[in-house]
Amino acid sequence: AADDDDDEGAVPEELESAVEHMLRALADDDTVVRWSAAKGVGRIVARLPFELGDDIVTSVLELFREAEEHTAWHGGCLALAELARRGLLLPARLGDAVPVVCLALAYDVQRAAHSVGQHVRDAAAYACWAFARAYAPAVMAAHVHALAPALLVCACFDREVNCRRAAAAAFQEHVGRQGTFAHGIDIITVCDYHGVGSRARAYLRVGAFVGGFPE
Repeated sequence: AADDDDDEGAVPEELESAVEHMLRALADDDTVVRWSAAKGVGRIVARLPFELGDDIVTSVLELFREAEEHTAWHGGCLALAELARRGLLLPARLGDAVPVVCLALAYDVQRAAHSVGQHVRDAAAYACWAFARAYAPAVMAAHVHALAPALLVCACFDREVNCRRAAAAAFQEHVGRQGTFAHGIDIITVCDYHGVGSRARAYLRVGAFVGGFPE
């Protein structure tokens, strides 16, 4: 009987190989491949026992090491968003996921005469948006102090308009669904899609308005 139980919990070698391919593909040079890999990771984790699924979450979180390329950070954000969206990133894992996503919201690496990181910051904002939709306010309450300022800094001061708008949308989603972001209603009336559309307006007006709150 014990052998039967072991067989039921065993993972076929073919599945292990597929998971390894998916995890490697999260850092692929092609954006479409990373998107597909993130969705594939979500579908696989949904069909695995808890312990095995949690091992995959651990592997995804390892993509956020400083030595990893920007493609790995981007793929990691997409995978976390997909896992959260499907209800597969358990609340106990938010303590590991939220800090790395906050780092990703400010990801910017200098490469010769230019920098890379726009796609990483955009994907990090998408992950934050997914968190807002996936978890109850009581679950997210412990992480508000980290998420709120990280999203607002990106929404007000990011160079790229798509990142500012993505971060503003994620902040609005949290205000609407969580209700635990301090001064949330006041802020989203100014820090919205149109408010952060202009870099000068975002920097000088929206940023100054948000900075006027004590928290």
